[in-house]
Parts: sequence; structure tokens; C-alpha cells
Amino acid sequence: MRFRHEHKYRINEHTAALLRARVSGIMKSDPHGQSYIVNNLYLDDRYDSSYYGKHLGRFVRDKFRIRYYNDDQSFIRLERKHKEGIVAYKDTMTITKEQYQKIKMGDLAFITSEEAPLWQTLAMVQRLKGLRATAVFAYRREAYVYDAGNVRITFDSPPFSTDESLPFHYEPLTATYGKEAYSPMLLEVKYNRFLPGIVKRMLNGLPLSQTDMSKYCTVRERGVLPHGEI
Repeated sequence: MRFRHEHKYRINEHTAALLRARVSGIMKSDPHGQSYIVNNLYLDDRYDSSYYGKHLGRFVRDKFRIRYYNDDQSFIRLERKHKEGIVAYKDTMTITKEQYQKIKMGDLAFITSEEAPLWQTLAMVQRLKGLRATAVFAYRREAYVYDAGNVRITFDSPPFSTDESLPFHYEPLTATYGKEAYSPMLLEVKYNRFLPGIVKRMLNGLPLSQTDMSKYCTVRERGVLPHGEI
């Protein structure tokens, strides 16, 4: 298990352009593609623990989500993201399109017979608190990597809707966690033990507004942009 540091910043298009110019000369494009669509399905329990854990600022919290990229559902990942303050690690495993559709439609009975540890973790939460899909959304990500420190810098668009929809409607939450309006861009800086000096210098002098915004929490409150509007 390896924890990673995570920092988020709200930036405008001008700042994004300045940073891209710096990043492109030093960092490499993500090996999976410099720009792509991240499709997300988030799970939460009957108490909305993932949402309120973030909203209340709990130091230790978990969230479960399913992701695939662009329109390719031949590679779908189930993820458990465990956070302790500003550091996090992820447990991940690939799942089938059929398993994804079952979870999306609220059929989680099959997970109790799966043997992989992440399935069993999900099954335990399901038994104790119940689980259901609570948000489906996508965003465009532009990603760069730097080997030293395993640094990853991403530029994310605001969340937008996809053609997919949940089988049941859940009322928007109104705890005002998402009081920050969507920014034109969300910058994320992730690294292992240290952030190399050359990367720190790239960020110096830029008008970066640090935030703890969660896309999931904000979507639960504010909804998303219309389909395809990025």
C-alpha cells in the first residue's frame, strides 16, 4: 500500500494555458493518452457516508466508484479510494461490462459470491449499510507525468452528463458542500513522497486557488452540465 499526496486548485483558462506551456517542456503526456474522457459511476450507502464524510471533513474516509475511459467499455475498473487527510491510496480491479450494468441497475447480490478482496470489501459495506449508485457523470482530463516522485498533473473540465442514467432518481443533497461554483478547470497535483523542485518551480508565480472540492459531492448538490458540453 502506497499513499499519495493530492492537491487541488481552481484555475481559469489563462492560467491553464500558462501552465501547459511549462509542463509540456518538462513532463510527458500520460501513456494512456494526453486527453480523454473519464466516465464515472459513484456508489454510496443509505446514509450517504461518502458524501457526508467529505462534507464534514472526516480525516479517514472511503469512496467507491467505477470508471471507464472514452467510449471503451472493454476496460472498466472498480475502485475503492481511501483517504487520510491529503494523502490517499486506491484499491482497483477490472470488472466486466455485465457486472458494471448490474451494479448500475441496483443488482449487487452477485458480489457476495466473488472472491477478490475488493469485491469482499464491497460486499461487507453492502451488508452493513446498503449500497446503490448515486451519481453518473463524466469529465475531460488532460494528464502529464514526471517519473521522479511519480508526479501526475491533470487538468479536468467541469463534470458533464453522459447518455447513461440511473434507474432510480435521487433527490439532490443540500448540505451546501458545493458552495464553490464550477471552475473552468480543476488542476490536480499528485505525487508519492516528494514533489521535485523542478515541478514546484513550474507552479510558482501562478494564481492558484487551492480547494478541497470533490466532483462527486458537487455533482450530488449542483448536478452537471448538459450532455457533451465541456
